[in-house]
Amino acid sequence: MSASAHHIGPDSAPDRYRLLRSIGRGGEAVLYLAELELAGGAEPVVVKVLDSRTTITPEIFERVSRKWNEQAELLRFVSRPGVVGVREHFQGPPIHAPGESGALSGRALVLVMNHVDGLDLRDWRAERTLATPAERREVMRTLEQLADVLDWLHSGRATPSGRTVVHGDLSPGNVMVDENGQATLVDFGLSKLTADHRTAEVWFTPGYAAPEIFEGKRTPATDRYALGAIAYFLLSGQSPPASPEQLAAALAAVPQIAALPEEQRGRVLAIAAADPDKRPLSLSAWVKEVRHGVVSTTTTSRSATPRDAPPAPPVPPPAAAPPAAPPAGFGPAVSPPAAPGPHGLPTVGAAAYGGQGSPPPPRPGLRKGLVAGAVAGVVLVTVLAVLGIQKLAAGDDEPGGDAGKAGAGPTTSVTASSAVPPSGATTAPTTEPPPAQTPTPTPTPEAPVTMPLTSLKPIDDEYGAFRIKAAKLDTEEYADALVAAAYCYATRSIEFDINREWSTLGFTAGIDDGAAAQSGRITVLLDGKPVFAQDLTLGKPVTRTVDVSGGLRLLVRVEKSSDQDCNKPVVVIAEPTLRQ
Repeated sequence: MSASAHHIGPDSAPDRYRLLRSIGRGGEAVLYLAELELAGGAEPVVVKVLDSRTTITPEIFERVSRKWNEQAELLRFVSRPGVVGVREHFQGPPIHAPGESGALSGRALVLVMNHVDGLDLRDWRAERTLATPAERREVMRTLEQLADVLDWLHSGRATPSGRTVVHGDLSPGNVMVDENGQATLVDFGLSKLTADHRTAEVWFTPGYAAPEIFEGKRTPATDRYALGAIAYFLLSGQSPPASPEQLAAALAAVPQIAALPEEQRGRVLAIAAADPDKRPLSLSAWVKEVRHGVVSTTTTSRSATPRDAPPAPPVPPPAAAPPAAPPAGFGPAVSPPAAPGPHGLPTVGAAAYGGQGSPPPPRPGLRKGLVAGAVAGVVLVTVLAVLGIQKLAAGDDEPGGDAGKAGAGPTTSVTASSAVPPSGATTAPTTEPPPAQTPTPTPTPEAPVTMPLTSLKPIDDEYGAFRIKAAKLDTEEYADALVAAAYCYATRSIEFDINREWSTLGFTAGIDDGAAAQSGRITVLLDGKPVFAQDLTLGKPVTRTVDVSGGLRLLVRVEKSSDQDCNKPVVVIAEPTLRQ
C-alpha cells in the first residue's frame, strides 16, 4: 500500500487519515497503521475499517453499523492504563486516493484508536526463555496487569453507568507490551460484530475461545477463560489446546502448577471449566494462586539438596530401630530438590512459597511422647546388647553363638550395630539392603504434532484477499485451502505468527480449476526471507514441504499473471499443515 495513495476520514474531512499498511483483520474489518497530520507533524494511529463493499449485504451493514457505533461509543468512556484509547468513530467514504472520496460508491465504518508502540504478546514471549527468576517475574507481572484491568472492566467501574465491558476476543495478538513492560488490551470485540452474522463462520482465536463462543455468547467468563489460556501460553511457550478439558490437562502438566498443593491446584484449573459459572470471579485472586507456583520469595540452591541425598531420619537417636510410618502431616526434614521441568521452568514445591504446603510443627504433647519413646528404646537396646555380649562370652560353640549367625535375626542386626563390643571381640558388620530402585519407564514415542495453518488467525491479510474454503486442483478436491482472489491487484499476501513452534510447513499449491487465469506465482517467506518460490500452471499443482524451524512470522505471497481476471480465485494453497 502506498503511503500517499490511500486515505480515509469522515464526510467533513475524508482525507484525514493516511493509511500506511494493514496490520491485521477481524471478521470483515481490516486493521491499518495510519498517520494523522497534527501541527505540521504526523502522529501514528490505528484505524479499523469495515467497508460496505465487502461480502456483506447492505441490510447487514446497517445492522452492524448500529452495533459498531454503540460498542465504539462505549469504549470512549474507558480510560485507564492497560486499555487502548479510542479517538473517534465515524461512517464515511471508503478507502480512496487523496481528493477522490466523491468518486467512489459505498460507505465505511471506521474506528480510530491510539497506537501502542511495542510488541504483541506472542513476539514478547518469544524473546524470553523463563529460565531466570527475573523473566518469570516479568511474566507474572504481565498476567497481573491483564487480570487487574479485566476485573476492572467486568466490574462496571469502567463506565459512568456501571455497564460491564467485555473484550470478547482476548488472545496474545490483542495484547501489546511496550518497552516499559505495560500490557495493553487492544482491538476489543468489534470483530465479533462483523463476523457473527455468518452462521457458518464465527470469528475467534483457536485455543483462547471458551466453548460458549460457538453459541455466540461473550461474557466476562469468556474473557476469564481466555486469560487462563494466555497464562498457559506464557508459562509453557506453547499454543493452548482447543477444548476446556485439554486446556485443564495442559495447565495441570505445567511444572509450577503441578507442584501446588492439591486444593490450590484445583482452584487454578477452574479457570478452564467448561461451565462459565465455575470459573473464578476474581482474576486478580486467581493470578495470585498461580504466582505461588511460579515466582519464589526465597532462593533454593540445587547443590544444597542434591537429587540423590537420602532424607534425614525423623527419629533423633541414630541407634533406634527403624521408625514406623510417621503420623499424617509429618514428612522428611529435607524436601526433594527443584527439578527442571519442560521449557526450562524449574519445578518448585509449594513449601518454598510462604510455607504453603509445609508440615505443621508437632504438638507439645506429641513431641514429649516421641522423645520418651526414643529414650526407652535406647535403654532397651543397651540391655539387649549387654545380654548378647554375655552370651558370646559364655561360649561360641552353642547354637546361635556365632556372631555372624546372631546378626542374621532382625533384632540382633539392629542391636549389634548400636552396642560397643568389648576389647578383642569381633562383630560381623551389618549392612542394610539398598533401597528398592524404581525402574525407569521406557518413554512411549509421541505422535508428531501437526496443525492446519488455516486454524491460525492471520496477523495480516492485506485487503482480505484470502478465503478459507474448498478448492480443486487438477480434478482433485481439497476441503481445506487458502484461496487467493486477485481483486485486480498484482500481489496479495497473508501473514501468520508461528511463534517458533514448528519445524516444517507442507502444502499443495496450484491454480484453481475454475479460475479464468492459466498461471500465477507463490512465494513463502520466513521472517522476511524467501524459503520457497514457484511459478504455477493450471493443471500442474506442486506439493512441497519447507523448513520453517525457528521462524517467528510466516508470509505467503501470491502474484497474478497478465491474463488473470479480476475477482476470480487464482492461486490455491491446499491443506497447508504445520508440523513440529
